[in-house]
Amino acid sequence: MEPEAANSLLSNDILMTLLVCGVALLAVLVPFWRGLTIALQGFAATRKVSPAEIEACLRQSSFAGGPSITLQMLHVVRKALHESPREACPTDFVLDASRQYIGNDYEAHYARPISMCANILPPIGFIGTTGGLFVLFLSMQIASGSLELSALAMALTSSIFALVAFAILEALKFQLYRRMLERIDDAMSFHRHLSEKPMPASPGAFATGSPEPVPGRA
Repeated sequence: MEPEAANSLLSNDILMTLLVCGVALLAVLVPFWRGLTIALQGFAATRKVSPAEIEACLRQSSFAGGPSITLQMLHVVRKALHESPREACPTDFVLDASRQYIGNDYEAHYARPISMCANILPPIGFIGTTGGLFVLFLSMQIASGSLELSALAMALTSSIFALVAFAILEALKFQLYRRMLERIDDAMSFHRHLSEKPMPASPGAFATGSPEPVPGRA
């Protein structure tokens, strides 16, 4: 074989291999990118909120929690304590129910969508591996080295890309769950801190009770 023909054949093999690897990467990249986007949104929702920012948000009349899990937890607790009779719903029960509510909301918006995107990846890798093996058997029948190399590239790269992307999404989901628990604990600590602080006296604090005695009067 002449050197030009050998170089041309080698370049064709490399080009075909890169093309197959690109297709396998693109098939894995679509669900992986979607899961990664949701994970980034989860990291934004589980960011640590400073006490000053919490107090500023609580002072707002239209406070609705926002995307932060800490602020959502405080909003749910405040609303539940305000709407529920203290005798019928003790504070500990309200706090535990609020924790479960925020946990379910986190599962619905972040954990389950990330799991769905991650669970698609292993079947994609298995399909690529099976398709690559099928093409490899065909290449043996027609004695095509280029097709054989492309089949091996499809079988290997699809599995490798899928498993790496699956591991990354699962690791991000584990990290998000840990951050979510920390943000809920932050909200609970801030609520206990507010409960222990003495309430400042307001001008109308004694409007419904008996008037205070004025010193010097009988």
